Amino acid sequence: MLYGIYGRHTPETCPIQVPEYAQVFVDIFEIDPERLAGTYGIRRIEAQYHSALEHTFLWIVDADRPHDIERFAVDTGLASFNALRIVPVHTFAETVEGLRKRHGLGGGE
Repeated sequence: MLYGIYGRHTPETCPIQVPEYAQVFVDIFEIDPERLAGTYGIRRIEAQYHSALEHTFLWIVDADRPHDIERFAVDTGLASFNALRIVPVHTFAETVEGLRKRHGLGGGE
């Protein structure tokens, strides 16, 4: 299942300003994906987008349980300076297919 990790921090805790928090991002970036999956039940990180000036980010991960993502965020330090929301997400194509089924809409042949 896909989950979005929505994160936000303050300018005062921004990794651009705080080397300790910058190191958290570097360490996460360098994690071996196979180890990540084995340790936290996260199959893969699909995408990672950041807006430096907004102090926000969105990561898309494939995992079975949001609690596994929470444990990853705490253990890696990601949750130490970011407010996080972990939300189930779907692709646009999955959303459209669900709408077609729900409302009996055509198309997509």
